[in-house]
Amino acid sequence: QQMNPTAHLIESVYSDVPLDRVLGTGLFSMSDAEKHDGWLKEARVGEHTPETLEYGISSFSYRARKPFWPHKLNLVLEDMLNQAPPFDTSIVLRSKGIIWLASFTGIQGEFSLAGNHFNLVPGNPWWAEIDKEHWPEGLEDAIAPLWSEPHGDRQQEIVIIGQKLDRDAVTKALDACLLTEEEMDMGEEAWNHMSVDAGDPFYEDWYNAIDSAVGAGSDVDHG
Repeated sequence: QQMNPTAHLIESVYSDVPLDRVLGTGLFSMSDAEKHDGWLKEARVGEHTPETLEYGISSFSYRARKPFWPHKLNLVLEDMLNQAPPFDTSIVLRSKGIIWLASFTGIQGEFSLAGNHFNLVPGNPWWAEIDKEHWPEGLEDAIAPLWSEPHGDRQQEIVIIGQKLDRDAVTKALDACLLTEEEMDMGEEAWNHMSVDAGDPFYEDWYNAIDSAVGAGSDVDHG
């Protein structure tokens, strides 16, 4: 609002805004805007301060080679939304990526977070789940940097954008959701049972989505 302090702020969900609130409103006046100090500073004098500096915006990529316990991850994501510690001082504004859940080890989780909402839905199979004879030409070489036995391309890869981010604190919170080395040794079948016993909050929705896809005979496309 430095350029136009009288601009109206409209809250929306998924950018759903009535068009008559933003088109043909007649609210903007160039002559009035040019009178504001903020306009003069931003547009004329060239003293613009990047928003990344002004508001302390930064980003980093979180990566890990172990699956998340679903119930623990859900609690951390809820803390992100509610700005509970450590996210009261490291405020996550936007996040997106691929997630590996202990309860569904064959399927990538497609994750996104923005504002006061997050989605974590089943996506494509990991390439490790698909016989190499069905891989596209050149994929094996392209995916080699991501491959790590015995779990192949399974991993956590999440981009986190936030305000005044403490990377170590955010990383520590996410690391606490990962399986331990001892739990890794138990194997995928045990992970699934343990996830259900612990109260996997994603299990029913994921199971139904996968079951519906299989029932419809849909083919998964890696693009």
